Amino acid sequence: MVFYLMNENPSSPQTEPQIQTAVLLLPAKSDCYWQNLAEVPFLLRNTLTLQRAGIKKLMIWSENTDAFQQKLKQDPRMNLDVEWIVDNAIGLHDTHVMVLDGSTLLEKAEIVEAMTPSTQYQTDGFHFFPEVLKEKNLIKVIPPRESSRLINKEDFRVAEERLLKSVGLSNDSLMDRLITRFISRQLTRVLLKTSLTPNQITFLSLLIGLGSAWCFYQGTFFSGITGALLLLVSAWVDCTDGEIARLKFMETSWGARFDIYCDNIVHFSVFFSIGMGLFFATGNSLYILYGGLAVFGSLVAFMILSGSIMKKKQAAGQGKTSETNLTDQLANRDFIYFLLVMACIERLDIFILLTAVGSNIFAIYLMYKRNRWTQ
Repeated sequence: MVFYLMNENPSSPQTEPQIQTAVLLLPAKSDCYWQNLAEVPFLLRNTLTLQRAGIKKLMIWSENTDAFQQKLKQDPRMNLDVEWIVDNAIGLHDTHVMVLDGSTLLEKAEIVEAMTPSTQYQTDGFHFFPEVLKEKNLIKVIPPRESSRLINKEDFRVAEERLLKSVGLSNDSLMDRLITRFISRQLTRVLLKTSLTPNQITFLSLLIGLGSAWCFYQGTFFSGITGALLLLVSAWVDCTDGEIARLKFMETSWGARFDIYCDNIVHFSVFFSIGMGLFFATGNSLYILYGGLAVFGSLVAFMILSGSIMKKKQAAGQGKTSETNLTDQLANRDFIYFLLVMACIERLDIFILLTAVGSNIFAIYLMYKRNRWTQ
């Protein structure tokens, strides 16, 4: 899918700077370039993908430039320096340039890999390739993948399904992969069509989570089951905000922080409310203590982990993988499924006791690890 335009005497690949300029070739059939793909126009999606991969300057070669220029300029997500090529006038000079087929759906990982120059040459697969570019010193060619070419409605439908399946995080837990992401993707299909922003969806998740806490606070069997179910819904909606942010290129560091804070507010509220609900149901004040300890241990763990959680979440959203350690396994939210089971068998007392003990042991473990690192 990618061509490289380079000077006559390239130096060793180890010393080459990364390619930061791209030429996007748009074949003559232009009616599909502004067709929505997961609610982002096809051409804009490819352009934002190049931007996300690290491209700084983009030259677009199309026979119908007027149709797209203003639309791209007006989009607030666009930070690229965009130049439209007219009358074969292309000034590449000695700049390393990547040339891509704009009729195919581009992928960030492929672009990042292609930003390092190499020495292969192959020109098959392009439906449109100007003669003037053939005169340049093309030293590497990666032909377009036909499976990624979007021409008709069926191509767009298949591509959107692939995008929806790709929006999970690389550090998702076991239950996230088995259950949570499957359900959240169905919600994402619906919410994509709305004007709701990711942060608004995060706030909706917070409200549902607080509704869950209120149910647990009532201290009855049926309110406990309702609370556990609402907590599951809150988690599914919470996954949806990130999926929509990645699909619509709306990720922000503030949004990531807001999401993490809302998650923990919900968890703290649920733990406190379970303790209070059990106290109201039994009159045993120990449950207030258990609820308080669960909140305290979780809060200490969050204060220690918040920075690393933020970094890992942002890296995972960019497709970067990191080794899953014991801390990651203990800090995930798979406990919500265990909580539903405990609510159904009317043993929330076991859950809150385990959480009170486990969260504080986890907090002590984190403090121990932190002290070892600072020594």
